[in-house]
Amino acid sequence: MIVADTARAAVHLGPGTQRLHVRCLARRGMLHSETEAFDHVRLGPGACFDLSGREGTEAAWYVLRGPAALLDCPDVPQRTLTDGDLLLAPHGERVHLHAGPLGAELLCLTVLPHEVSSALPPRRPDLLTRT
Repeated sequence: MIVADTARAAVHLGPGTQRLHVRCLARRGMLHSETEAFDHVRLGPGACFDLSGREGTEAAWYVLRGPAALLDCPDVPQRTLTDGDLLLAPHGERVHLHAGPLGAELLCLTVLPHEVSSALPPRRPDLLTRT
């Protein structure tokens, strides 16, 4: 696992005053790692975030601070996510979030699906004692 130690986030500018701050907390750096990425996302007031997902991955979105409206997502009814809500996006599904008037803050964990990770060789620490 490659862990980011920088305190800076990438800032993406949207229309008008929309701002999106994304900070990668960790990214896959090993061949046999089920975790693709762990990201911290801050949406400015009224900002939209449209993530199409990546084929062959699944994502779990955890709302640290909200609200964020979930819009136009297949197989997920439109709803508002608030503090402590969890949104699962299996099979690389598209996620479109629209932050409320005070913005929103989320964590996103992107992983390999079970079908892929279960085929990887087991990873375990070397427990053999050396004398």
